[in-house]
Amino acid sequence: MQVHIAHQIPLTSLVFLMLLLPAGCTKQQSPTTGAPSQVLLVATTSPVIQDFSQQILATDNSVRLVVPNGRHSRDWRPTRTAAAEIRDARLVILTGAGWEPWSERISLAPSRTLDLSASIIQSLIEIPDAITHQHGPDGAHSHKGFVWTTWLSPQLLLRQLPELQSALIKVAPDSADQIQRESGRLRTALQPLADLCTQLKTIVPQKQLSIVADGPEFLYLLRDLGIEPVRIRWPLSSPADSAVLQQIQTEAQRFSGRSPLMILNDRRSKDHEKPVLESGFQILRLDDLEQTAPPRSVIERLTENVKALQALIESAPAAVQP
Repeated sequence: MQVHIAHQIPLTSLVFLMLLLPAGCTKQQSPTTGAPSQVLLVATTSPVIQDFSQQILATDNSVRLVVPNGRHSRDWRPTRTAAAEIRDARLVILTGAGWEPWSERISLAPSRTLDLSASIIQSLIEIPDAITHQHGPDGAHSHKGFVWTTWLSPQLLLRQLPELQSALIKVAPDSADQIQRESGRLRTALQPLADLCTQLKTIVPQKQLSIVADGPEFLYLLRDLGIEPVRIRWPLSSPADSAVLQQIQTEAQRFSGRSPLMILNDRRSKDHEKPVLESGFQILRLDDLEQTAPPRSVIERLTENVKALQALIESAPAAVQP
């Protein structure tokens, strides 16, 4: 009996220990096999601020453009996974001015969110058709709101840069010296563009300029130059329907004999140019910087826009004196 008892006790214990072993092994492996992804340092919503943040932090890995490239942030809705990643980021940088309507629905922590439009709120341009959507079967309609492309204005970018610098220092204090240094370099790159816009603004009143824009995207940049274009309502992805054609022809008649020019978004299809040219307009295409375009940097793309407008202004005929 003693022999039987002596063998039964170890067997029972062995079975008990074997039942415990998988749980013990699973617990040890969970930090590596089931660990959540690393928390994002900086989440951005536009290629311009992504580029600037990466330059200032001197890293690509810690900064991510959370809106998929090629998607318009104003029409994007983050998935649950994307929303969680954005919420968990140590810093979320919003362009504001209506660029991220989805941000109001994902409960961002105010202490970890920077809205760059807050520092330029008095300079935002309001238009009656900034927001277009549809309720029920009545068709699409528009509401007033702000022009969102604040990043196209070198002058506005310079005003926003201190806020961006401070927020990045707060999230990466060990890199404060580097952040200040790189912010200074960025300021040095932007300042000549802002100065050139100011210089050209003094020339514009002396020139005969008849300019129509196909949308609101370039209004901040044109304001830097003192240009007030006539704006037509022409959705970027749509060809010219009868309503658009009517607008084009109306403006062509208004500027008859004055070599009118239409600014087209560079992302607009080449096929859309035909009715514009047939109505007597010249065409100038500009980059709205809503999408990444490697290997060109943001500064290079901003410079191309300003230089294209400089050539237009300097070559325009002198204004007719009353």
